[in-house]
Amino acid sequence: MNKTISITLFLFFSINNFIISQSLKTFNLSEMRDDIDTLVKSIEDTHINPYYKYSRADFYNDVRVLKKQLKHPLNTVDFYLLIQPLIAKLEDGHTDIKPPIHLYNQSNPSVLPYIIKLSPSKPYIISSQYSLPFSKQLPDGAEIVSINNVPASKIVNDIINLNTGETRAFRADFGANYFDFYLQSLYKTNGTYRISYLHGNKKNNIIIKGIPQQEFSKLLKHYSDSVSNTSSPENVYYTLKLLPEIKTALFDFRSFEDLDRFNVFIDSAFTVIKKNEIKNIIIDIRKNSGGDSDIGDEFIQYFAKTPFRQYDKVIEKHSRLLKERLLDHRIGKILTKEDSIFLNKSEGLLDTVVYEDIPLKNTPFRFDGNVYVLTSYYTFSSAADFAQCIKHYKLGKIIGEETGGLIVSYGDIVTSHLPHTQLVFTISSKLYYNIGADKNDWKGVNPDLKIPADKAMDAALKLVHFIPDH
Repeated sequence: MNKTISITLFLFFSINNFIISQSLKTFNLSEMRDDIDTLVKSIEDTHINPYYKYSRADFYNDVRVLKKQLKHPLNTVDFYLLIQPLIAKLEDGHTDIKPPIHLYNQSNPSVLPYIIKLSPSKPYIISSQYSLPFSKQLPDGAEIVSINNVPASKIVNDIINLNTGETRAFRADFGANYFDFYLQSLYKTNGTYRISYLHGNKKNNIIIKGIPQQEFSKLLKHYSDSVSNTSSPENVYYTLKLLPEIKTALFDFRSFEDLDRFNVFIDSAFTVIKKNEIKNIIIDIRKNSGGDSDIGDEFIQYFAKTPFRQYDKVIEKHSRLLKERLLDHRIGKILTKEDSIFLNKSEGLLDTVVYEDIPLKNTPFRFDGNVYVLTSYYTFSSAADFAQCIKHYKLGKIIGEETGGLIVSYGDIVTSHLPHTQLVFTISSKLYYNIGADKNDWKGVNPDLKIPADKAMDAALKLVHFIPDH
């Protein structure tokens, strides 16, 4: 069973921003209104309860206001900026409109060459430096107070309103991936950043010139190639690093993607772990926003003590888009009997599936040492489900921040596009109840040791050092 996420993740950082091209196609009022109506109908036809947080009456009133704001033709990007805050009010991270990045990339926009951390509370914006030979105008850990006279609090709030998710912290954290995009599209920075910042209790003002995206990408690649003695790994989703001196293995787990490759990776990893007599594993999912929950099942197999399950039950709503997704997945294949039964079910019908425990597999590499899982506000969807399973069965210690993904949550997206602007959107088709969750547990996984995410690794390593015989 897959629990997919709505947004494609790139690497641990994003260098995307946007400059609106004058040549972008524009859409008339009738076309934009039709796109809005299509989106609303698709959400109501597909989602089990899109108004679980925001009332239908308020949503429809917002739709009416939005349509009245349409006074003249808009291009795809401007229309996206207008309609996305409406969807964000639903507070479902799997129900979303994807930003038109393909249009944005065409303009070779400027990049502010710093890693940005956003928070819904003060300090709102913290910058840190890449390990690259760039100008270090902003000191590491600087608190940005304003950019081009726009207060940091407003910047973060605007970005939160353009991202979907169940918590403001997750939306801010995820929005940092597209920081340059928002600076340009909202405030027309055009590659010049007049920044006020605090560092060491002293306020400073500087002007930073952005780097063209294509040039920045080349610099990144050149620097990575020059400092690396090995070629880039084929698999960027998950890596293993051993610290044999403290009998510890570190899993850097960025995404629940590619089950076949993961099975090869994880079997090899635990072979190495057993061979090296590793006693502790640290699983870092602080930058993991989900994917295929079957990967979580396979991972847990290697350290579970008893049969387990990640979900108690799931409620699925049958819809046209869900049936279209099945048919797309079956192109070139013969439909099974189960497929035909599924396709013949009435649209709007709700099915409830109750999950049974997954039996343990026979493996000579089962791990019986200490397990630590690092989480953050960014930990979402199947990554949060994985953490909840480990916490429920007491298989390890959760360290970090409450997850952005909830233990009762909507998910398993269907994807479509608007008829005129062609904006791609996703909608949740199921409601998941994680193992150990009550009906109204609309909350994330609460860590056993609650500390800022950037301190979680040090905390885990400190715990490892305190364990006897190391």
